[in-house]
Amino acid sequence: MIKIIISGAAAAALFATPAMAEVKTVADQGFSTLHAADVLAKPEDVWKRLLAPKDWWNPAHSWSGSTDGFYIDPQAGGCFCELFQEKDKDGKLSTKGSVEHMRVIFSQPAKVLRMQGSLGPLQAEAATGTLTIAMEPLKDGAGTRVSFSYVVGGYMRFKTADIGPAVDAVLREQFDRMIKPLGKVIGNDTSETPDEGKKAGPKASSKADPKKAVKKPDLDAAVDATEPEPKVGKPEKVEADDAESTDQPE
Repeated sequence: MIKIIISGAAAAALFATPAMAEVKTVADQGFSTLHAADVLAKPEDVWKRLLAPKDWWNPAHSWSGSTDGFYIDPQAGGCFCELFQEKDKDGKLSTKGSVEHMRVIFSQPAKVLRMQGSLGPLQAEAATGTLTIAMEPLKDGAGTRVSFSYVVGGYMRFKTADIGPAVDAVLREQFDRMIKPLGKVIGNDTSETPDEGKKAGPKASSKADPKKAVKKPDLDAAVDATEPEPKVGKPEKVEADDAESTDQPE
């Protein structure tokens, strides 16, 4: 019964609409993004590619500057982690630290991988996100619809209107890098939104107006705009314990 509910929900929520890439919702308490596209590969091949993040994650969005130490353990409680690795003078590789990007909470091979965690600068905030990566065979058997759905909520010092599009842009990049070698890609075009099919008056001029050009969200700028941490005041005086007291806390 659980399997049916999960599969049905994933299909209805992620695959009922055309392939797209966009920030779906933005509110004071969080935001959500969706990236989806059709590829020629089978779900099993998509799954195999997904579990090798060192091959597709952009090193520019790592903590160590390299993806050599990236891995995903695809079981509940498993880690999507990054190892900080260094070579000594003899060329021997050793681990000098690590960071958890996300933790697996649901794993169904070649179907769904769901992880929780705060990606990038969100890790320093009191917010968390849930990333659902789904793979659905196309009806004609010619490929797979792949999607990244990331929902973020909680307290953060960022303005969600700024950080939402920035995180969405970075996540889109990782999505595109993951699916690139999987065959012809259909969808994930930010120029197409669900509302474009509606009649919206006269057709706009084909000449682009540079003054109205849409700026690419800048994650670094959004992070820099974060309010600085409040200054810590003078600590309160702590009374010494009374050594003669025999009272024990309840």
